[in-house]
Amino acid sequence: MGRQLPNLVSNLMPRLVPGLILLAVLTPVLAGLIGAVLPATGWFPPLGGQLVSLAPLQALWAEPGLATSVLLSLFTALTATTLSYALAMGLLALLVGTGAAGRLVRLISPLLSVPHITVAVGFLFLLQPSGWLARLVSPWATGWDRPPPVNLVPDEAGWALIIGMVAKEVPFLLLMGLSAASQIDARRLLDEARLLGRGPLAAWALVVQPQLGRRLVLPVMIVLVFSVSVVDMALVLAPLTPAPLAVRILTWFRDPDLSFQFIAAAGAVLQIGLAVCCCLVWAAAAAVWARAVRLACAGGWRLSVPRVAGRAGHGLLLVFAVLPCVLAALGLASSLIWAFADIWRFPDALPSRWGFRGWALGGDGLVRAALTSAALGLSAAAVSVIAALIWLETTSFATVRRTEGMMYLPLLIPQIAFLFGLQILLIWLGMDGRPLTLLWVHVVFVFPYVMLSLGPSWRRFDVRFADVAASLGAGPWRRFWAVKLPILLIPLLTAFAVGFAVSQALYLPTVFASNGRVATLTTEAVTLASGAGRQTLGAASALQMALPLMVFLGADFIGRIRFRRFSWFGV
Repeated sequence: MGRQLPNLVSNLMPRLVPGLILLAVLTPVLAGLIGAVLPATGWFPPLGGQLVSLAPLQALWAEPGLATSVLLSLFTALTATTLSYALAMGLLALLVGTGAAGRLVRLISPLLSVPHITVAVGFLFLLQPSGWLARLVSPWATGWDRPPPVNLVPDEAGWALIIGMVAKEVPFLLLMGLSAASQIDARRLLDEARLLGRGPLAAWALVVQPQLGRRLVLPVMIVLVFSVSVVDMALVLAPLTPAPLAVRILTWFRDPDLSFQFIAAAGAVLQIGLAVCCCLVWAAAAAVWARAVRLACAGGWRLSVPRVAGRAGHGLLLVFAVLPCVLAALGLASSLIWAFADIWRFPDALPSRWGFRGWALGGDGLVRAALTSAALGLSAAAVSVIAALIWLETTSFATVRRTEGMMYLPLLIPQIAFLFGLQILLIWLGMDGRPLTLLWVHVVFVFPYVMLSLGPSWRRFDVRFADVAASLGAGPWRRFWAVKLPILLIPLLTAFAVGFAVSQALYLPTVFASNGRVATLTTEAVTLASGAGRQTLGAASALQMALPLMVFLGADFIGRIRFRRFSWFGV
C-alpha cells in the first residue's frame, strides 16, 4: 500500500494538474461570458430584468452613431493588423539568416516592454499641435510661433490609433516570426529554393512565408482581437465622437443610469461578434493567399525582380517598417522630457527650465500606484511562471495537443466582452476589489503570454543532459533543479520579464476586477491623459517605462552573471 500511493499520485498528476490550471484560467472567462450574455437578453434580476427579451439589443441599435463605432473598430483593427503583419513579414524576409536580425530586435524589442497606454501618451505628446514634432521644426521651417490649428491626434479616421498599434505589434510579430523561422529552418529553405532557380522574392513568398504564416496564426489572431477591442490606446488616440465600440461599452457601463448596464451587456456581445468577424475576414484572406501561392507554384512563377528595384524595395520596406517604431521612440523621449520639464513654451525645442514639478504634483498618488504596479506585476509573473513550469513538466504530448490551445482563450476573446460579466459575478459574490481577486485576473492574462515565451524553449530542451544525470544516479527532482532549470534559466527569466510587462499594461482587467478601487500606473495614466498637466502625465509615463525596463535589465544581468564563465568560449 505504501508503494501504491506514490504510483497513484504520479499517475494522476499529468491529468489533474493541467485540469486545475485550465480551470483557474478559464473560470473567469466563462463566468464573465455568462455574466454578459444573460443581461444582454434582458434577464438580470438585481436590476429588475425578470424576463428574457430583445429590449437590450433594441436599445443598443437605437444608440446614435453605433454603425460608425462598429465600422471604426473594424477599420482600425484590420488595417493595423494587416500593416503589422506585412511589415513584420517584410523585415523577416530581409533579416532571416543575417546578423542584422539580432541587432534590429535589440533596438525595437524594448517597445515590447512599454505598456500600450505609454506609447499612446508618447504619440499624444509628439503629434499634438503643440507637440514635440511641431516644436522641432518651428519656427525655422514652418514659421509657427504658436501651435497650428491642425489636429493630428486624435483624427476622425483613426490613423493615429492605427500607427500606435502598429508600433506596438510589429516588434511582437517580428519576435514570434523569428522564433517560427528557427523552427522551420528558414535559411535552409531559402537556399534550397534558390538552388531550384527561384529568385529571392519568389523563394520567400512561395516557400517560406506560407510555412511561417501557419505558425503565426495564434499571434496574429491575438493581435487582431486586441486591436478590435483596445480601450486604453483608443481613449487617447481614437476619435470620441463617436468612439470605437469598446470605448462606448466602457462609457455605458460607467453611466450612473443603471439601465445602461443592459445596453453595455448587449454591446459586449456585439464586440464578440466583431472579433469573430475580423478573424473570419483574416482567415478568408489567408485562404485566398494560399490559393494564389499554389497557383504560382504550379505555374512555375519565378517572380524575378531587377537588382536595382530589389534594393530600392528593401530600403523602402525598412523605412516603412521602422518608421512607426521611430515615432513611438520619439514619443517616449517626449514623455521623458515632459517628466522633467518645469517651463516649456512653444515653439522651444527643449524646456527653458528643468525640474521635478510633475513629480511634486503627482505626489504620493504616483508613488502608491508605482508600488502597487510593481507588487502586482511581480506576483502575477511569479505565479504564472510557476504554473507554466508545472504545466510543462506534467503534461504529455497528447495532453498538450488536446488542451493547450484552450489556455489562450483569454487572449482570443475581447477583454471588454467578458470582464463586464466577470465584474457582475464578482460583485454578486462579494469578491470585487480584493487583492487576491485582482491577482487572479491578472494571472489569467499573464499566464498565456508566459507560455508563449517559455513553451518553445522548454520543449526544445535536449533530454540527453537529463539522461546523463540519471545515469549518474540523480533523481527526477535533482535532474530538474540541477540540470534542466540552470540550462533554461535565460528563457525562464525572459518569460518572467514578459509576464511582468504584460501585467503592467493591463488596464481593463485592473479596472473591472478592482471595481476602480486599486490604482496602478496604467489606470493613473489613462486618468491623467484625460485632462491633467503634461508634467504629471510625463512623470507617470516615465515610471511606466522604468518598471518593466528594470525587470528586463535585472533578468539580463542575472543571466550574464550565471553564464559569465562561458564568455571564455565566445558564447
